[in-house]
Amino acid sequence: MAKNKKEVNENNESKSIEERFTEIEDLIKKMDSEDVSLEESFELYKKGLDEVKESYNILQSMEGEILKLTEDGELEEL
Repeated sequence: MAKNKKEVNENNESKSIEERFTEIEDLIKKMDSEDVSLEESFELYKKGLDEVKESYNILQSMEGEILKLTEDGELEEL
């Protein structure tokens, strides 16, 4: 069973930030549907939180890689 969880984590980590944002939007649309039960809505909410957390981690990592150009024409990290 640990192998399945590892495979899920590997697939989850391979999503782009755009794919994650699209998935979050889809989850919100599903939660807004009248056909979704309270239990389903809660599961969608938890899945959305996981996507938001991973998106935040990706953005934090990207921010660490952004460089700025100084007045001297040198590149330095922000």
